[in-house]
Amino acid sequence: MDSSRDSEFDARLAKIETAIAVLQRSLDALMAERRPAASSRASSSGSPPIAPRRRQNASNSTSDPLSWFTSRSPEWWLSRVGIGFVVLAILLLYGYAIDHGWITPPMRVFAGLVVGAFLFRAATRVRPHAGSAGDSDLGFRELLFGGGLAIWYVTAYAAAVWYHLIPMFAARLAFFVLGIVSTWIALQERREIFAIVAVATGFATPFILPAPAQSVTELSLYLGAVAAIGLIIYVMRGWHSIVWITFIAFWWIVAMQTSPIAFGSERLGSVAISILVFVAGAAFTRAPMLRRQLLALGSPRYTAAPATSGIEGLMEAIDSLSKTLGGGKSSPDSLIVWFLTLLSPVLAIGFLGQVWARVPDEFSGVVLVLLGAGALALFTRESNTDAEIAHVEVTAAMLWTLIGVGRIVPTPESLPASAMLAALAINGVPRRFVGPRVLAKLTIGLVIFAIAGHELSFDETGLVHLRWVTSEIVALGAAAFIARRLVAEPGDEIQGMVLAGAGYFTVLLILWRTLEPVWAPLVTASYAALGAGLLILSRREGTHSLLKYLGGATMVIVVGRLLFVDLSSVETIWRVLLFLVCGAVFLYTGYRMQPGRAAGDEKPNT
Repeated sequence: MDSSRDSEFDARLAKIETAIAVLQRSLDALMAERRPAASSRASSSGSPPIAPRRRQNASNSTSDPLSWFTSRSPEWWLSRVGIGFVVLAILLLYGYAIDHGWITPPMRVFAGLVVGAFLFRAATRVRPHAGSAGDSDLGFRELLFGGGLAIWYVTAYAAAVWYHLIPMFAARLAFFVLGIVSTWIALQERREIFAIVAVATGFATPFILPAPAQSVTELSLYLGAVAAIGLIIYVMRGWHSIVWITFIAFWWIVAMQTSPIAFGSERLGSVAISILVFVAGAAFTRAPMLRRQLLALGSPRYTAAPATSGIEGLMEAIDSLSKTLGGGKSSPDSLIVWFLTLLSPVLAIGFLGQVWARVPDEFSGVVLVLLGAGALALFTRESNTDAEIAHVEVTAAMLWTLIGVGRIVPTPESLPASAMLAALAINGVPRRFVGPRVLAKLTIGLVIFAIAGHELSFDETGLVHLRWVTSEIVALGAAAFIARRLVAEPGDEIQGMVLAGAGYFTVLLILWRTLEPVWAPLVTASYAALGAGLLILSRREGTHSLLKYLGGATMVIVVGRLLFVDLSSVETIWRVLLFLVCGAVFLYTGYRMQPGRAAGDEKPNT
């Protein structure tokens, strides 16, 4: 009896084991099918860099549209289709009622106000979307807010432009109030799209709702208010698109309003525009640094901007450029800090110069020089823990001073003045501050280019030519000093050699333009003496080999001029004398360059 029960139990246990084995094989087959997809997802999510992962996800979403559609929840589709149907139904109802004469223009405007208020009220009763601060996907609450704002914008426009129920000033005021409401939604919900609507619509309002006779004071107050909205949003939330839209749109409108071509003398001497430009220039200069200081306080009122793939790609590009120039790593807002801080005062002073056209340019130059001195004093006195802010301050001092000196000093003398400023920057600014050193290199390069272009293009005589020659000599002396300092630094040796070569051949060009009208053989003789001097100096210990190459190139030019210029254009007696002098110079140079001889005379052994 017991044996039969044991056998029955063993049989049932064997069946269970067989069933488990079948299930195990089925599960293994299913896992084998899903393993490639799982491994690809794991590899994409396990990569440490943020930007490559996001770019890969973006590429996957664009390459596979079906996965994008299937990844959306039913609530996402229903909310968007629903709000679209509501807007379409209202439009169809409007059209139907207008065709039958049921709704008069005042009733249409009233209906738009009511529908917008209903959507707004419904949005306040919906729970906020539980997404991250950087999530760009709008929830049901944000869609209702957006629908209400859109209907109110259209209603205000229709009441003023289509039905003429309210004056244009009232419509502009309504647009401005809606911009404030959109700003409040953007700050409360932390959604960038509402901030873009507020700022973009605010700057577009003067063009959407044009006034027949527009007051300069009213326009200045309006532009200042919209710019303040954009800067407040940026300081609190740090959205890059907002500050760029605000900066570009504001200065573009100011350029249009101050253009003498568009308005003639209408805007000249306008106090309202002058105050607007002055305050805006100070605000745009200060806002990026102020945001960094407020963000460092740790208050929840000021939040960090979400890291997007675009910002990270921009940081990579800036880092590569900074590495090429010898700088350090950048921050997400580095481009904003540099661009707005450096250019805002220059733009403000430039537009003020258009408004006050009768004021000499030297006055604006003095203001820029004072701003540069203030930035330098701020850099030297302030113990700033942010190294990038200190870098921006010393670069601003260099840039503003250069532009100011260019406006104060007249044309010939401005070249040596700029060259000397560049020499001071190369000599006094530490190597870790790349910005002012790059400005100095660009400045001395432009100075040499301007000198060469002037010598090839103009032919002055008398006092004007003397002023140019004197200025060119001083500028080239500063260029030689800069080239010597750069050649001595390992990282800038190639740049120093290029600058030295360009400056030297500019000297040859000046000698040619100065001595050619006097007597052509003087050019060849001066070239021979200059080349011989460089070759002899190259024999000294510690001198760079560049002197030897420049001297050799000069001697080649001397030979070319002797054979192709002087041989056919100089009288015989002077030709003989010129060849004799050049031959003596060549022989003396060869003697001094013999192996074992230094640049100085050596005493023979007795």
